[in-house]
Amino acid sequence: MARSRYWSCSFLKRFYFPSLIVSFVSIFLAHYFVSGQAVYGDGIGYYAYLHSWYFDADADFTNEYSHLYNHQNNNSPEAKSAGVVQIVGTNARGQALNHFSPGMAILLLPFYVLADGVVVVANFFGASLARNGYSDVYQIASGIGAILYVVVAARLSERLLQSLKFTLLTSRVAVLLILLATSLLYYGSFDVLNSHFASFFLITLFLHNFYKRKHAFSSKRYFLLGVLAGLVSITRPQDAVISVVALLDIVLAVRAKKIHWRKAAQNLSLFFATQVVICIPLISQWVTTFDTPDSHPYFLWMSAGKGQSSLTDVVATFFHSTNGLFTRTPILLVAAGMFVYLSYKKKLSYFLQLLFVFFCLQYAIIVLQGGWKAAAYGGRMYISTLPLFMVLLAEFIRWIATKYSNRAALLILGFFTFLNIVSIASFVLLEKEASGNSRGVELYTLERIERLLSR
Repeated sequence: MARSRYWSCSFLKRFYFPSLIVSFVSIFLAHYFVSGQAVYGDGIGYYAYLHSWYFDADADFTNEYSHLYNHQNNNSPEAKSAGVVQIVGTNARGQALNHFSPGMAILLLPFYVLADGVVVVANFFGASLARNGYSDVYQIASGIGAILYVVVAARLSERLLQSLKFTLLTSRVAVLLILLATSLLYYGSFDVLNSHFASFFLITLFLHNFYKRKHAFSSKRYFLLGVLAGLVSITRPQDAVISVVALLDIVLAVRAKKIHWRKAAQNLSLFFATQVVICIPLISQWVTTFDTPDSHPYFLWMSAGKGQSSLTDVVATFFHSTNGLFTRTPILLVAAGMFVYLSYKKKLSYFLQLLFVFFCLQYAIIVLQGGWKAAAYGGRMYISTLPLFMVLLAEFIRWIATKYSNRAALLILGFFTFLNIVSIASFVLLEKEASGNSRGVELYTLERIERLLSR
């Protein structure tokens, strides 16, 4: 019996993360088979960088936004163009105004290049694959790459929680709740070619390195954190406020006399300088592409007076029936309840307090900017704040396991995962404001399903 238990534990250690990869890839491929593509909506803007960098060696996205995205055209050696820029506007020179950020493309570029290598080799041996950067091989390879980043982030999250003195079981259940019971399941397996997987991965990587207290105030550490903060910033600019975690930490360390203020100033200068340098290419692109600053969608809300949010907006970002953070993924409301409980008991850890400041800044940006209202699943703009909820859920799971049993924690995992799957199905089939269709599945997907069934 003891040997059987040992084999079982060894089996789980060896195959747990590969099983996650297989599960998420299977969901992705099933969706790809039905829809015929993985790039659509906002994903077109993020994916445009890959094609423009690799095939055109430029930062002009006009031909990428003119490409007609559908399964047949994507896989055609002579892909057709719409002849006009779609989805976004153009500047005075007629160039597409791609306001999306390149961080996602930076992470996926190795997989995109690998896909091109596969196409070249396959064609050398007689295949007739379209080498155009849009075909199935490129999109599938990029999608699998995105999933790998999500699973790596899950592994880093477990390590982070264990560094915070949670057991492996508690850490694993908490991470699984984030993976399976929140919008990360949707954006980490179903609709992956967006910026959300990259945002979650980079924020997790930043916090994982931030919490390493060895050589806490070394210049090397702050340089690395600056690099990661820069990558975060050029993935989703609003996530740049993660810098506040490093800033508050070192300011409080100066107050506690753990570091001299001169050394702290040097570290912060290095941190922010590195972050800014990494952001220069993105800022340069905005300056050279957009005719005026207020023509950039990220700034339109300022000039249009959208910053004056109503009380409804302040609450709806959490409780809107379709896009609300808590109504769509109620496990996060449980985590919020744990935050209130720990605050009342005065047991909020230092790390949780720093993450809460980051969340508050994100909340203010999200409410003011109004992007949470877009047709998307489960408060997806809050994905970068999921580490806060992950730590709170770990506290909740530890409390449940202590008060009741580990089995109760697993039941919670099963219940909220099931609830999230039902919610995702409802969103995709009935509620999503799809392109070409007011509600439910996109028209081009319905047309493809009809073609598949008629074969």
